[in-house]
Amino acid sequence: MQWSSKRKITNELPRRSPPKITWQHSWSSDETKDGLENSHFRTIPTEVMLDIFKYLSVHDLGNVSLACRSFKMIVDQDEIWKLKCKSSTKLHSKSYKEIYIDWMYEKYLRNIELEEVEAHYHETSMHVACGMRSRPPQYPVRPEGKHRFESIGGFKQHPNESQDMTIDLSVDVNRTALELISLLKKALQFQPQWRQSSIIKQMMRRYYRFMQLKASSPNNILLIPTLDIEIIWQTHLLRPQIYRDDCMRLFHRVIDHSLLANEMEQFLKEQAFIDTCKLYKERFGEQYCPLPERNDKKPIAPKYVHPVFGSLKCLIPRYSYWDETDFDFSSVSSINHDDNPFSFTEADIILDGNWFDLCRKYMNEMILTVPIQGYYRRSDDIDLSKASIKRLKKSYERFLYMATKYSPSNGYSFVHPTYAIDIIWHSHMQEPLKYASDCIRLVGYVIDHAPWPSVDTNKMESSCNDTMNVWKKEFDSGMKTDHLYNTKENGYDRWDD
Repeated sequence: MQWSSKRKITNELPRRSPPKITWQHSWSSDETKDGLENSHFRTIPTEVMLDIFKYLSVHDLGNVSLACRSFKMIVDQDEIWKLKCKSSTKLHSKSYKEIYIDWMYEKYLRNIELEEVEAHYHETSMHVACGMRSRPPQYPVRPEGKHRFESIGGFKQHPNESQDMTIDLSVDVNRTALELISLLKKALQFQPQWRQSSIIKQMMRRYYRFMQLKASSPNNILLIPTLDIEIIWQTHLLRPQIYRDDCMRLFHRVIDHSLLANEMEQFLKEQAFIDTCKLYKERFGEQYCPLPERNDKKPIAPKYVHPVFGSLKCLIPRYSYWDETDFDFSSVSSINHDDNPFSFTEADIILDGNWFDLCRKYMNEMILTVPIQGYYRRSDDIDLSKASIKRLKKSYERFLYMATKYSPSNGYSFVHPTYAIDIIWHSHMQEPLKYASDCIRLVGYVIDHAPWPSVDTNKMESSCNDTMNVWKKEFDSGMKTDHLYNTKENGYDRWDD
């Protein structure tokens, strides 16, 4: 579409006025005192008024605040606006009322953009002929065996009895898996630099300092890790027992984590990052990371797109770390080996950096070993389509079932996962409190994770073979390619829009 016609569509759309809400007043201390003392409602405790005002709409709050200065000051209280934000997430530098007003204005702008995108879509779709896409691939179905099943742990039915997961996880592993792989892809470009011992030491110190900020701040204050800090955090999270023990020893509570940002957190992220930079500088006397540059002349990138074939998409991913500016590390570090307060080592970080390439290689090798009907889009990337993640989740469910049925407490050696199972397992471990809770509820104990166990090679091979033999007997499929088989007849996969 030509720019002139798109502008014509935009001009024909109804215009809305920006929200008209103010959050500050300029009264002197004498005027404030006078307003409180002369209020007709001064005999009613403020706590009672607060409880009443919490039930008012934003429109009514605006009207009430015009009644008198006493009401205005009560209306401005954070307890009221926290409820309006529908989120406990808080910025260090702003009140909940400021956050709410900014959020409302952002939603106003977003609504304008959505109207323009939809209008553009309807205009262009009128001139596009119907097309036919190739049929998506059809993956093989595992044989239907008969299983003697008794309820065990949190499993009320055998995993092979349903094509969907028969258990509920507290973590949104669908979205988390996408963001985890995206994070590891971003980290690849820095790997040559981040494998240097002097730089790893600086990364670990920055991570420790960030965790100190987290530990000393209320849980609802939003602090944003940089990409290098997030990578060290990943090494820590993938060792659940170490992570818990280190957190309790160093911070006296488990610091929670999530790769996902909700709508409010994504909206607040840039200001929260600026706050984190300031807090870090104040506490440690060093730069946290360069602040994002303001460029009012730079065109604003679109947030939404509606392709002719497919549904409306948001182009802005929601993740919890900062990757728009990078910290510049010194080539020489003055940090000693003794400065690492954590139980993991530099070698763990370097080895973890190999996982993504090894996983990608494994996934591409395995897909060549199973019969897939129809057109399959060959790619070096890991397939994280909706159908693929569904199969990966089923493999992880079987892994949890095995860990429940053949637990170490019953004398069995630990069930060794494949790289495919690792994708969902690593995603589950992104939220340590929920992961621990899920494990206790489903398995009966918290499954620890040792990515690179120091075990005799022969013993490891023997243990892995035992696991694969039991898996084959239990689920009627090989463990290595389990993630490529549908559990029930599911027809063809669907192309993700």
